[in-house]
Amino acid sequence: MAAACSRAVPGTPSAVAGSAAALPYAVGPPAAHSDAAGPSASGAPSASATRAQAPILEPDVLADECLLDTAQLGALLGRPARAEQSVVQRTDGTRSASCYAAAVDGPRAPSAAINVYRVRSGTPAEFVQVAGGRALAGAGGAATLLETAAGPTLQVAGPAYLVTLVVQGRSPPDDAWRAAARAALGRLPG
Repeated sequence: MAAACSRAVPGTPSAVAGSAAALPYAVGPPAAHSDAAGPSASGAPSASATRAQAPILEPDVLADECLLDTAQLGALLGRPARAEQSVVQRTDGTRSASCYAAAVDGPRAPSAAINVYRVRSGTPAEFVQVAGGRALAGAGGAATLLETAAGPTLQVAGPAYLVTLVVQGRSPPDDAWRAAARAALGRLPG
């Protein structure tokens, strides 16, 4: 695997129209996980309302989420690419991270992102199976392709982690998605 850079960026993240600022967390809880239940008869939030407020995914579970090397990224993006682990360190002490990929030539604008999550309830495969989208056979415990605001997004389940791959500006063929999913899952810790 090619070495990836890691850098901490102080300050507050901001989104720029058309940028990959939306890429890191392009997945969210699917609608099936929402529960609009209100308070119980006692006036306290019901158990289902409390569950609806709890985040389903735990982000930033790996120090380096660049699970694809330059050749694998290039195959997914259809052109030579590089990857960089990027970390945003906020003034309140919290941080968020993501692996961004960009074309080797041209602007450094991100064209893909890789994120790794733990699923707080259930398994990664169960999360993927209720996410909707189009199932992608032959990639991990479960895999689905979703159309998101950030671009086509692959959610793929490993035994302990959920990996998302978001691509902007193109829809890779299924074989490219499968190859990227297998490579990414193969680099996850046991």
